[in-house]
Amino acid sequence: MIELKKEKLLRFNQDKIKNKDVLVRVDFNVDFVKGKILNKYRILSFKETLNFLKPAKRVILISHFGDSGSLKKILPSIEKLLKIKIGFLKDLNSKPKEKFNLLENVRLFKGEKECGLNFAKKLSSLGEVFVFEAFSVAHRKHSSVYLLPKILSTYYGFNFEKEITLLNKVLKNLNSSVLVLGGAKISTKLPLIKKFLNKASLIILGGGLANTFLKAKGFEVGQSLIEEDILGEIKKIYSSKILVPFDFYVLNKNKIFHRFLGEIEKEDKIYDVGEESLEVFFDELKKVKNIVFSGPFGFVEDQRFEKGTFGLIKFLSQLKNKFILVGGGDTLAFLEKKKLLKKFKISTGGGAMLYYLAKEKLWTEEK
Repeated sequence: MIELKKEKLLRFNQDKIKNKDVLVRVDFNVDFVKGKILNKYRILSFKETLNFLKPAKRVILISHFGDSGSLKKILPSIEKLLKIKIGFLKDLNSKPKEKFNLLENVRLFKGEKECGLNFAKKLSSLGEVFVFEAFSVAHRKHSSVYLLPKILSTYYGFNFEKEITLLNKVLKNLNSSVLVLGGAKISTKLPLIKKFLNKASLIILGGGLANTFLKAKGFEVGQSLIEEDILGEIKKIYSSKILVPFDFYVLNKNKIFHRFLGEIEKEDKIYDVGEESLEVFFDELKKVKNIVFSGPFGFVEDQRFEKGTFGLIKFLSQLKNKFILVGGGDTLAFLEKKKLLKKFKISTGGGAMLYYLAKEKLWTEEK
């Protein structure tokens, strides 16, 4: 578990960035559709750190935007959200013209994803101090995540500190926590599932995760999304702590049917969780103090199949005296769409949140 010390936190070290050129690793990897940023929260969460950086001489923001997208196309939207003028640096040789500047998608440069030391040194030459504020990529062994903290004096931004504090609270109270996991893949979440099996009170699976789990246990799931290569490992898991749906909404020849487990036909595709399963989940969730939720329980990209996930989120938002932490890009985008973000404790990282809860460490802290 990472214990953040005062000497590593930006809020106690404003004097260390005064009149300095500061590099900041942020995460502006957002969904951009029809000229609009869908998940604004990821950018807005940087605002507190941004305001604290004003005594710096110059600030260069480092982010990715997928593996190949150009950050230039979303720069006007970022400026509007953060209410500042931001210069754009197309490469490492570009001269900063503004107080705040954004480097082109760092994954477009050879050496970032390969964690190349030469690239990290070139990157570090742009600044004197490094601030890490991109919790959502803190589990990636990339140059701007893993190597920059080894080259430059490094401080953690406000949102990074907030997220680690929230996750440490979960880790200290695992025996009274429930893990609620949805989304497409179970393979990336298996280490966390195994850890929670030993310590947490309950695990609830939905979405594609539940499909794979049910398939591994011998149930018919038709043509539903599953991970074939992980079935053998899932078969070895035996625990009464795991709850999965038993009724679903499926699509068959473009018609929607409600089916129970055991009724699913070979041509069916599971697209959403049913109400009766949700009622069982709700009864269990009322009993616990801490809930970690990540991943939709249905194909929320299609409005016909968002009912289950929305029902679950709405129920969680109405629970009183509970600690509820929600993470994952798809989940946060859905919460933002439904205007329910403010109802929960938020982690901007999906993979990073799950990685930290499972391993209790991040690349940023590895010596």
